[in-house]
Amino acid sequence: MKVKSVIKIIFLIFLIIFSIAGVSDKQRSVIDNQIFLIKEGMISKEKVFKKAKKFDDTGVFGIGSDEMTKEEFEDYLKSKIFTIHD
Repeated sequence: MKVKSVIKIIFLIFLIIFSIAGVSDKQRSVIDNQIFLIKEGMISKEKVFKKAKKFDDTGVFGIGSDEMTKEEFEDYLKSKIFTIHD
């Protein structure tokens, strides 16, 4: 019984870690620095998404590329326990 619980916990940790895998460290930094401005209505989420999108990992000749999607962007904002009412 304990083995099943441990496996479930490991699986949940795996999901949490890889749920924001499409957001690179540089993109996280850009988003984190803009959260206050989004909250105050000084910049839109779409503009922040476009700024962070510039730092997509393109890989070498497209191999190993990892582009941030809109869903990954939204999930990252949610993971920061931040909700925005548009």
